[in-house]
Amino acid sequence: MQDERQGTPSTHPGSTASGHDGEDGHDEPGRHDEPGDVALQRAVDGVSDVVGSGSEQLDRITRVARKLFRVTATSITLFDRDRAWLPSAQGTDLRTLPRSQTFCDTTQALGDLLVVHDARDDERFADLDIVRDGGIVFYAGHPLTDHLGNVVGTLCLFDDAPRDLDEEGRADLADLAAWAQHELVSSTEMGQAREVQASLLPAEPVSHGPWRAAGTCLPALAVGGDFFDHGVGSGVLHLGVGDVMGKGTSAALLGAGARAAIRSTHAAVTAGADLGVTATQVARSLTPDLERAGAFLTVFEAAVDLDDGYTRWVDAGSGLAAVVHPDGSWTTLTGQDRPFGVFPDDHWSEHTTTVGPGDRLVVISDGVLDLLDAPETPWPELARLVRAEESPDGLLDAVRRLARERTPLDDVTVLAVFRQAEEG
Repeated sequence: MQDERQGTPSTHPGSTASGHDGEDGHDEPGRHDEPGDVALQRAVDGVSDVVGSGSEQLDRITRVARKLFRVTATSITLFDRDRAWLPSAQGTDLRTLPRSQTFCDTTQALGDLLVVHDARDDERFADLDIVRDGGIVFYAGHPLTDHLGNVVGTLCLFDDAPRDLDEEGRADLADLAAWAQHELVSSTEMGQAREVQASLLPAEPVSHGPWRAAGTCLPALAVGGDFFDHGVGSGVLHLGVGDVMGKGTSAALLGAGARAAIRSTHAAVTAGADLGVTATQVARSLTPDLERAGAFLTVFEAAVDLDDGYTRWVDAGSGLAAVVHPDGSWTTLTGQDRPFGVFPDDHWSEHTTTVGPGDRLVVISDGVLDLLDAPETPWPELARLVRAEESPDGLLDAVRRLARERTPLDDVTVLAVFRQAEEG
């Protein structure tokens, strides 16, 4: 399939095809964006940012469409300002082309099914290069809308011979379009949820004298139940890592609430409040929600004095924190307390240690275990990984590489606190 070129410009109120940018990148004279244009472009941007270059679900739809209708090519075509692009297509290598050169721009303007039986006899399309060259003769396109009804793309059929589309075929195309539309809307909503969840994590790492702290959270799905947090107050670094049982949207919602509840104790913790007491208060506030959801939450929380490294910590069923020492040995920070949400009357206890010069405090979620050669005994491998890096950022990059190579089945979260060795 070659590039397509539209014959007549659209005057549909929701179409952005009523004018095109000039070659210098500025609007042509008389071109003014209307409120409908802006709203439509925002809807298109929302889909485009998430779908990217394609997806397995969209490819499945275009494959089914090509086999069902026995046509030369099929595509899902999305619009992006003056560009049309095909995140999924069968029977063609084409992936992008000017929007003004598409059948689909007319489909978008109509907002309804467009069937062109023989483009050679249709004055709107007879002069298209692909029609004159005999490439595309038949076209059928069904609009795809977002949840607000904005037409953001089309499901298209192309053939090199005249064809008709009977009522049964039109119904089948509508069903496939509904499937494609569902995938686009779902992907967009999950993509937006992922962006919101990522925005709730700390925006910047900690850099305070000899101390560096940073974390990463890699959901197994679009969103996940892991979270981390850190902040400095009164010369104390308050940090935490949480892991809601399960993954996906429900775990993400519970995790967001848990992170907010723990963050609410920041002032008290950095002022010296007992971590066991504040953790118990947080757990009591979260237990009703966790019980209703049938979930529980593991938490490791710590308060590190940035003057002398004195560290108070509480472990609620995590068991995945350690201080790695300069000689490569490590001290695990594991308590006996249960996760939040198991029993409503549980209490949690504060423990203490010291993060000395050259030490590195590392807290992980259990998804990291999927990345290791010996997950049942993780700390020998993790300690080597920690000591091999000069900074928390280097460690996090190493974890991300492992995640790309090994595809973990659970959310992966790492929070690292490095204290530089004293200069001798």
